Amino acid sequence: MNALTRPDTPQAALEHNAQVLQRARVLLQQTLDFIREQARPWSGSGLARASDDPYVISRFGDLNIRIDLAAALQERAQRQIEQEPDPAEVAVALAEAAIAAGQALLAASDAEFELTGQRSPQPQTLDDPLRWKYQLIGNYRLNGVPPQGFRSVV
Repeated sequence: MNALTRPDTPQAALEHNAQVLQRARVLLQQTLDFIREQARPWSGSGLARASDDPYVISRFGDLNIRIDLAAALQERAQRQIEQEPDPAEVAVALAEAAIAAGQALLAASDAEFELTGQRSPQPQTLDDPLRWKYQLIGNYRLNGVPPQGFRSVV
């Protein structure tokens, strides 16, 4: 994706967010499979399996929450597209969903490296920086400044 192919409709943005969320889910499942099937526990833990490590268990709990949150925001954005007449509210909902999906993918990628020692390649997202989404959401909620066109938010 680049500046010319970046989503410029609400449906395209929703689809892009869904793809990012799906990558996070796949990465989480791959990491979970590795921990169950190949990982050994830390030598000082006294545990028989890596999947019994309380830290590993809590890490997977955190990742599941992040992915579930992103999915909930994605569903809310879909409802906003279908029901909300205010384009600013739709744009903000899509930006919130994009942030949650991006953060879920980043957390899943970090956990993969941390728990397996491997890192799956992820597509570049520098053409759609999340830092601007935070600023636009904050400016809208704090100062009432609507996003300047759909393309600048998602």
